[in-house]
Amino acid sequence: MTTLGSLQKLFRYDIDGDQPVGKGGCGHIWRAHDMLTGDNVALKTIAEALLWDSPVKARRTFKKEAIVAARLGEQSVHIARVFDIGIVDDILYYAMKWIDPEPGFSTIDIAERSGRMTLAQCKAILIDVCEAVSTAHEAGIIHSDIAPQNIVFDPASHNYLLADFGLLKVVEEAVVSKGSGSLLQGGRYHFFPPDVREDISKVSTASDVFALAVTLRVLIEGPSDSRSSALPTPNVIRIRHEQRDAPDQVRQLLTRFIDRHTKADSVDQFISMLQRVPA
Repeated sequence: MTTLGSLQKLFRYDIDGDQPVGKGGCGHIWRAHDMLTGDNVALKTIAEALLWDSPVKARRTFKKEAIVAARLGEQSVHIARVFDIGIVDDILYYAMKWIDPEPGFSTIDIAERSGRMTLAQCKAILIDVCEAVSTAHEAGIIHSDIAPQNIVFDPASHNYLLADFGLLKVVEEAVVSKGSGSLLQGGRYHFFPPDVREDISKVSTASDVFALAVTLRVLIEGPSDSRSSALPTPNVIRIRHEQRDAPDQVRQLLTRFIDRHTKADSVDQFISMLQRVPA
């Protein structure tokens, strides 16, 4: 039976449409109606491709992703919270709040806003995301895939949310999900520090901080692999939307956490420099 056929057996959720509304390397997103609460929800199912080689490990990682997002979402308003998990016909799924894109945007993530925001807006986004990352790190969780594509804006709460813990690493168990390996071949290669690009097992809290710095640069300058990966950081960082040069504090921050990345880098250190950026 197809994934859709299995989901249609669910008592609580009424699936909207016959195709997922979003597809990624780790899972598919389906729009559904929660008949218990009356709300629209997003159901995530595990990508079938992940089940081919290591089905037990893939299911364990998917379940862990849901549990982590549920627990961390209770601790931080800046983490997309999972509120239900289940299985039907051997199909694992979990449920999250449904968020509609703002008018003028095609997606809820902020990737398409890169280069279209003021420095003040970019700073505000990173402050929210840093709070989420700090909450995860305190719980022993490394997100492993921080990028504009995994930062969501919720118009209802006016919060920016860190989403998709599908590539998470649990520090104590040193477990990296299967999806992490394929990510390095994808479009977010440059969000990882050089040592992690060579060996994904070296993902750490410090590599999350590196990704925060690259994310800030992409939001300011706009999407470009050449810009986000260029080392050393140029003397001038251009704020595309405002058509002006960023203050020197921005270049200092990017140089510190990208060019001079160390395994001891922390979110607190990043926030300290970010707060000194005039915006």
